[in-house]
Amino acid sequence: MAECILVCKSAGASVRRMRLVAGQALGEALHLKLGWLLVAVGAALVLMARWLRDFNFGAMELKFLADFGLGAIGLLGTLLAALVTAQLFFNDLERGMPACVLTRPIRRWEYMGGKLAGVMAALALYVGALMFVLAVVIAVRERELGATYLSLRVILQMGALAWLKFTLVAAMTLLVCSYAGSALFASSAGLLLAIAGHLRSFTEASGQFALLRAWPNLAKFDAEPWLAGAGVGGGALLALIGYWALFLGLLAGLAAYVFEHREF
Repeated sequence: MAECILVCKSAGASVRRMRLVAGQALGEALHLKLGWLLVAVGAALVLMARWLRDFNFGAMELKFLADFGLGAIGLLGTLLAALVTAQLFFNDLERGMPACVLTRPIRRWEYMGGKLAGVMAALALYVGALMFVLAVVIAVRERELGATYLSLRVILQMGALAWLKFTLVAAMTLLVCSYAGSALFASSAGLLLAIAGHLRSFTEASGQFALLRAWPNLAKFDAEPWLAGAGVGGGALLALIGYWALFLGLLAGLAAYVFEHREF
């Protein structure tokens, strides 16, 4: 019983330390001009689709609005996940923060876990903001056309899938950050790994790129296949969450392991 209590106290202390690191990472992410720039560009692209109201395409216009908006959110979200993760990590290195923080009772894996959690929170805000803009654009156009294309449930599901994908990209980038020497290399490598994750789907029917089969398939989180079926079923959504959790834990664990052996 005493050992269980000690384990629980230790786990609680780890969670608190990770929460502090995550809060610091989220605060820095919200102060990054790059992040706000990508959010502004994303919102502008989503709103730009609104200009298509001059062409009365009926229900097909609604599909285009959804596809265009989700595509813009997906592209800029991937960029945000890679660039912000790398910039936050190397900003800390330049200030000597890891060396300072790790002199206190905080483990390296807690630091890395907290950093990833902070980025994940920032990505949640990004997805929430732009999905809200997209939902408003679609709802207004549906009202004008007297048609219905996407329900609120489907929009929330598409936002959740986008967030799952972006957090995996952030974890890939953090893995590169754990050993890389510059933010430019880490962000570029993170984006290349994200591209590899999208190419992963082509290995199912082809013998090419066989090594990619061990890499997470980011195409599983694309919205297009689910829009045609009016959303994701409960079982499929749970399967995707399990798939995401498996690879997120693996990538974060590898990043923490590599960072554990990094010298400052």
